[in-house]
Amino acid sequence: MISFGHVENRLNLLQLQNDIDKLKADFNSSHSDVADGGPIFTERLSSWTERNEKRIILSQIISMYLKMLENTDRSKAHVRNIAEELHTLKESLSDGSKKMEDLKDLTKLQMSDLKIQRKAVNELFSVLQKLGDTSGSHKRKRRQFQRLCKC
Repeated sequence: MISFGHVENRLNLLQLQNDIDKLKADFNSSHSDVADGGPIFTERLSSWTERNEKRIILSQIISMYLKMLENTDRSKAHVRNIAEELHTLKESLSDGSKKMEDLKDLTKLQMSDLKIQRKAVNELFSVLQKLGDTSGSHKRKRRQFQRLCKC
């Protein structure tokens, strides 16, 4: 069982590990070039520490695995099993997917466009207020922890 916050996904990890081993064989993942450049997903996960942050990056990683499996032989039971589990996980991380789309949409904004600049300037104070609200809550949590901690 993998527990992730309030969402629980019951995965048969032994069966899934067996299916993943078969998928590794399909992809010849023991090839020497796999080690080149280090890990592609697990290393990135370490810098995403908050629960909601992890949901964002994990939803994107799951989507990438699903995209990879689209081009794989679905007649094989192990491929279907893995894809089904990944779909289930993706559904449980749907809020992370939405947040990822928001981030992508932000990168597409044409900040050289005068209309966009006007809108941005009109929202600047509100954005700064929200930033102040979030940084204030972190300070409160830190102060509460310091009071509780007998360090």
